[in-house]
Amino acid sequence: MLNPFVPLPASDIAALTEQALQIRLENKYARFPVQLCFRLLGRDVASFGEEGVDCLDFQAAEGIYRAGAQGLPVSQIPQLPQSLVQISRLSLVDQAGRKNLRRWVEGIGRIFDESEFIARWNSQGQIGGAEHQVYYDEDSGRWFKRLYGCLNGTSLGDYFDRMVLHAVLFPETAYRLEGFTINSKSKLISPVLSQVHVCPATYEPPVTREETTVLMADMGFIPVQLRYDGVIDDGYFAYYRQETGVLVHDLHDENVVRMQETGELAVIDPFITLARTGTWAALKIAEVGFSHPSDG
Repeated sequence: MLNPFVPLPASDIAALTEQALQIRLENKYARFPVQLCFRLLGRDVASFGEEGVDCLDFQAAEGIYRAGAQGLPVSQIPQLPQSLVQISRLSLVDQAGRKNLRRWVEGIGRIFDESEFIARWNSQGQIGGAEHQVYYDEDSGRWFKRLYGCLNGTSLGDYFDRMVLHAVLFPETAYRLEGFTINSKSKLISPVLSQVHVCPATYEPPVTREETTVLMADMGFIPVQLRYDGVIDDGYFAYYRQETGVLVHDLHDENVVRMQETGELAVIDPFITLARTGTWAALKIAEVGFSHPSDG
């Protein structure tokens, strides 16, 4: 049995949310309160996904991270980035958030042995992509994924938001937060997730872009084409819901599959992010003429 954990009380989360909005009104960085987005989506995240079954909670981890990131003296909190190059200035608050999270994780003992995870990953041929090291656990029928690097200048707090948004939008493939590895030398903390195995219907043709567009349209998303190095990208399909500021991309035919059992579409490994002032997503959608919701 895993050790119990104690998330931040609701009153503390409310105080962090109020503080975040005040700081952002001064054009300084603070973790944007993702809970506001859930209200706009009209869904209760507690009723989605597989969290809370002998595992940690992404919202609890995000709250602990946010408390550390917003615990810096105001003079040390950087201005919100106005360009993609400036996103690197947020490393200071990311470090503070990770430090607070590491203290919490060490206190509750939810730590995976990093060398054992790497050994299992190596034994299965070093499966993974740009973010995760992955292995399959036959006993549970789940894929275990360890984050080794956040993409697109996003923070670990952004990553937790992504996982919660995934549970809201795509509950059939929701992730669980199982624990963390902590490197013995660098003290780098890395979340370990698990995801149910999906059997794709390999005898069927790949999911088409048109099918994916219909799937996302049913949730209020429209297709957008992002720019990379000034060139319109047409390979990592992106969808945007402007009233919530949720951007979902990387929906190519390896990440959107047809389930063998039902024939329904399943989204496995999308990149989901919130577009708010100073974020990577806001800066990317602005390049192609879209706006994002206000912080209030």
